[in-house]
Amino acid sequence: MGDASGGSIEVYVPYPLRGLTNGIGTVEIRAADLGQAIAELNRRFPGLAYRILDDQGRLRRFVNAFVNDEPVSHLSPNDVPLRTGDVVTILPSVAGG
Repeated sequence: MGDASGGSIEVYVPYPLRGLTNGIGTVEIRAADLGQAIAELNRRFPGLAYRILDDQGRLRRFVNAFVNDEPVSHLSPNDVPLRTGDVVTILPSVAGG
């Protein structure tokens, strides 16, 4: 199953963003890296990437991302490889602003 499109991964969508996913909390997608995963999420749920990425394609300052509970927010999404079975969690900070 090692094709270039990446393996099947699971993305956990937190409650604050589920208005954009029709209430769906877990999305299964195929992606080789976090950037591809976010692009695929945005293809399925237009507007979602805007809430996660800034104009430079980096995670917004108030968004935390984890792959299998490992923090990856400090990395560019395209530099975060994903493997079959990985679980991606995207958590927007709930601090006021």
